Amino acid sequence: MAAQHAANGRIGALESWSRTSDRAARTKRARENSPACFEYHLARVDAEITDHQERVKAAEAAHRAYMLRLAQASAKSRKKKAARDDAA
Repeated sequence: MAAQHAANGRIGALESWSRTSDRAARTKRARENSPACFEYHLARVDAEITDHQERVKAAEAAHRAYMLRLAQASAKSRKKKAARDDAA
């Protein structure tokens, strides 16, 4: 039953995408609200920072920190997987 439900969901998603003429417009809000997007961090910079260049620098730092956290998590996951593979 769960497999059928998942298949129905995939079919519906594919049909929906087949009727989408502007894919970028459809996913714009999601991209803008993603921590992977620079604008996400720029919107969350301390409001007390009024100088635009300083706001950009702060957002860049936050964005880099986010990406480094992702890299650390990825490395940890790969190391864990390698250890499991070695044990097997």
